[in-house]
Amino acid sequence: MLTLGGNNMYVEEDLIFYDQPLRDQDQIFDFMADELERKKYVTSGFREAIKEREQKFPTGLKLDGMNIAIVHTEAEYAKTEKLVIIKLKNPATFHNIETLEPIDVSLVFGLILSDSEKHLEVLKKLGTLLQNQKIIKDIKNVKSQSELFTIMKHYFN
Repeated sequence: MLTLGGNNMYVEEDLIFYDQPLRDQDQIFDFMADELERKKYVTSGFREAIKEREQKFPTGLKLDGMNIAIVHTEAEYAKTEKLVIIKLKNPATFHNIETLEPIDVSLVFGLILSDSEKHLEVLKKLGTLLQNQKIIKDIKNVKSQSELFTIMKHYFN
């Protein structure tokens, strides 16, 4: 199991969204910002910062079996350490982190990290997790928000 030290609960059930009918990056980022602002987990600058960062530094990743995006902003916009996970009803277009080509993404991870030291640690854990074919298959096959939460909680809390 991958745990991230300390008593931080990265994965919260109400920050896991399953089968979301969001059509594009703007809708995804607005949805994420709305949820995070409501909980006071991010500053008011988060919404614009995440959109701008994605334009400059695309986050789409082609994985064997599923494409994902791992979006984040600078630590100054975060007030806590959380993971937002959005499994989209239909894929949305992101740009590949390596080739910059458009790819269809089905799963979006939002990293909310106020401690910039943890950024690499969390990305490394996420990378390890996403190289595991069984985990990808499990995530791909979830049928509900609670199933997705159970998988993510197991690896991140």
